[in-house]
Amino acid sequence: MLVGADQWVRRTLLSFDVWRNERAEVAADKPRAGCRTCGDHEFPHLAGEGRPHITLCGRNSVQIHERHRPVDLAQMSELLKPHGAVRHNDFVLKFWIEPYEMTLFPDGRAIIKGTTDKTVARSLYARYVGS
Repeated sequence: MLVGADQWVRRTLLSFDVWRNERAEVAADKPRAGCRTCGDHEFPHLAGEGRPHITLCGRNSVQIHERHRPVDLAQMSELLKPHGAVRHNDFVLKFWIEPYEMTLFPDGRAIIKGTTDKTVARSLYARYVGS
């Protein structure tokens, strides 16, 4: 794609799990009828315009989309310390409060691990990050 050789671009989604030495490939060459992304090349979920939360299939997690809520991870780390274990760097904050684990990103997105219940995830986010 970078050099304009579109005819050589693979028309599949290819992923590698380097820990298990496994490879998976899914066909992606035929657009689905009526799909905004496939047909119209619109990407609402990447832009944060999709659903406000997504249950991550098979991951026992819910993703919260709050892209319009910038978070200062260093400041948030200090606020969360009295409530559980916290670690952060410039890119991500991890917060553990049994039986949950919250991964918080600077743009406000979060992944709440330990539940697939969107209400529980939203409640934890509101309690510790804000509503």
